[in-house]
Amino acid sequence: MTERLQSNLPFVGLHAHSVGGSPFDALGYVSEHMDSAYDNGLDAFAITDHGNQNALAEMVLHAKKMQKAGKNFKPIFGVEAYFHPSIKQWKEDMEEAKQNKKNAAALKDTNTSGAVVETEVRTYKSIVNRRHHLVILAQNQKGLENIFQLISKSFQGDNFYRFPRIDYEMLEQHSEGIIVSTACLGGLFAGDMWRNREEGDEAVLNAMRETARRMTSVLGKDRFLCELQWNNIEEQHDLNKFVIQVAKEFDLTLVSTADSHYPTAESWKDRILYKKLGWLGKGKEMDTELPIDVEEVGYELYPKNGDQMWESYKKYSTEAGVEYDDELIKQSIVVTHTIAHEMIESFYPNDEVRLPDFVVPPGKTADEALVAASIEGLRNFKLAKKKDYVERLKLELNVIADRGFSKYFLTMKAIADRATQEQLTGPGRGSAAGSLVAYVLGITQVDPIKYGLLFSRFLRADATDYPDIDY
Repeated sequence: MTERLQSNLPFVGLHAHSVGGSPFDALGYVSEHMDSAYDNGLDAFAITDHGNQNALAEMVLHAKKMQKAGKNFKPIFGVEAYFHPSIKQWKEDMEEAKQNKKNAAALKDTNTSGAVVETEVRTYKSIVNRRHHLVILAQNQKGLENIFQLISKSFQGDNFYRFPRIDYEMLEQHSEGIIVSTACLGGLFAGDMWRNREEGDEAVLNAMRETARRMTSVLGKDRFLCELQWNNIEEQHDLNKFVIQVAKEFDLTLVSTADSHYPTAESWKDRILYKKLGWLGKGKEMDTELPIDVEEVGYELYPKNGDQMWESYKKYSTEAGVEYDDELIKQSIVVTHTIAHEMIESFYPNDEVRLPDFVVPPGKTADEALVAASIEGLRNFKLAKKKDYVERLKLELNVIADRGFSKYFLTMKAIADRATQEQLTGPGRGSAAGSLVAYVLGITQVDPIKYGLLFSRFLRADATDYPDIDY
């Protein structure tokens, strides 16, 4: 059994990616990242995949498994969203570019390069292609629900353009219970730097100041974090300097993150190869040469502990020839632990089944509505005078009511009714075909009494599981 490492500096990784949510960018399952973080001395960890929370279910299940094994470890739920200041303005720019191709040239960015992650260089071809990363963490259940809303909206309509995007307006609508961090070289502050650096430092700072003003107006000072990262990329240290200055001016919290993309320190080469395969899948030529060692790569993206974060800071700042205030950077490492345990609640997502109220007619309870709909269905099938059908229906309705599942059947009926209006639907499969209630409601199309199918295989009075109708 591997001995768990200890760190002198408390630290929690607030920015990390897994293979399921950040394909061809990150390597390793969520459970591997969490186990590695724990073994490395961390007592909490966030997964913030690109534009989605595909890792959420595995994160919750594995956290519960760790808890049962006596491992005190706090999961933090988040996302690294794609951000555009205004989708409405973007739409206007897009329409203008479409209507007059000459305007497309006017939409070109003054800056020609930037970085999305680590060493990849991105060209800002036009305003309509622009997007920036933004790390969002849930402080509580309400914050997690707001992240769900942001992610869902980011995939809808004009919000989705090559990538799912959010903007200030959406962030303001769903700001309760979330913490926002400025992310990496593809992040919010970094975008201000890439677009304005040719005009000088003051132009960069002014753009970042405006971003800070807008973000703090939405979130306040406490919930808007200024992110520092440590690698040997020259532009990263340029960005760090700007971020530190703006954080001081606006009295904002500085945080250092590992922005981890693979589960162990030894996984760096596997991840580079995986990324190359990703580019190959996009039809691009692949450089088959791999770095000799991680020193050649210039960054390490695994779940580091506080001491390793400090070592990375000292190592890469020395290599870059950039001096920082040691105490300031140490505090940016340590404060992540305070944020994780004092600003973010310990909770698991609410997994209670919540069914729609509109399926219950006004003036009736769910039980009454289900009885009425079932009797009507029985009559429509001309089975109301057959004693065995009536008795079976009574039995099933009693079990369903006792188990509290009447609204579930009404919901499934609403789904089935709508589906059959639109298209052909299947007769039903699995144990639900043994339910007469499901048959007379039109959810299934198999008469269970005619074919001798048992309701008890589907739902029993003494069971505790939730019904599952495969429709």
